[in-house]
Amino acid sequence: MKNKAFVFFSFLLFLNACSYQESASEQAKRLGKTYQLDIRAGDTRLFFPEQFLGIGGKPPTLEMESTSLEDSSESLDGIETALEVYPEGFVSKFINAIYISGPMLMEGAEAGGTYSRNSIILSNISDKNGTNFNYENSLRGVHHELSSLIYLRSPFVNLAWQGLLPESWSPVSSNYEALTQDISIGPDYENGFLSTYGKTNIENDFNIFAEFAFSEPEKLRDLAAKYPTIAKKLSLFITAYKQVLPEYQQGFEEYFTNTGLSDIAIKPDNVEITIHSDFSNIKPQIIH
Repeated sequence: MKNKAFVFFSFLLFLNACSYQESASEQAKRLGKTYQLDIRAGDTRLFFPEQFLGIGGKPPTLEMESTSLEDSSESLDGIETALEVYPEGFVSKFINAIYISGPMLMEGAEAGGTYSRNSIILSNISDKNGTNFNYENSLRGVHHELSSLIYLRSPFVNLAWQGLLPESWSPVSSNYEALTQDISIGPDYENGFLSTYGKTNIENDFNIFAEFAFSEPEKLRDLAAKYPTIAKKLSLFITAYKQVLPEYQQGFEEYFTNTGLSDIAIKPDNVEITIHSDFSNIKPQIIH
């Protein structure tokens, strides 16, 4: 009888363990400990990015509503999936925090995220919970915003990237113009652009390559196989990640090899890029 009671009690404990669901706060704490990052939501005044502060009495060019971790569980799942891609310790070399806000307006246009000198900010739309929107926005948003900090530390890649742009191309004049592009036009693959947003300026182009390289490598590989300019940009993109911090070169070599992206990349003509400089103390003006 005692043995049966023990078995039954053990079974109840097993069921309880299986049914336990990690809270959003617990997940954020776990991710923060694993990746050496502060992951939080709350009062947006505590993490408002300085580049959007109004100058000379002008109002700020960014508006963010507050949200909570409890309302952002799908965003946390997207963040977790994104962080798993990078070599251990890499992300915390560039940022010390990932913040989650509610709806975000940049110069009056809806935005999915932005970055500051040492953090990423991602928007979470509570009305879209359950639709996969917040998961995808955070998954792609981590890669997108983090890539800006790699881009800013890769000036030679930037210069070479310019050589792959069409002669008639010119960047848009504002964040508002970039964020309100007519997406029904579709990507310009022939000229090396993966999305209409990526066509708005070089940094945004680089950001979109990051989204594809780390969340849809198979699709990027297929596009690079078909369109030479995409393959050449991919080569520059890979170079930026492999050389931005020498201690992580092997980790990214393995990733780009395992995904097949290295095999399909084409080195642009007359380009030789070697970067071993330390740009960690540079505080660039951030242009999104």
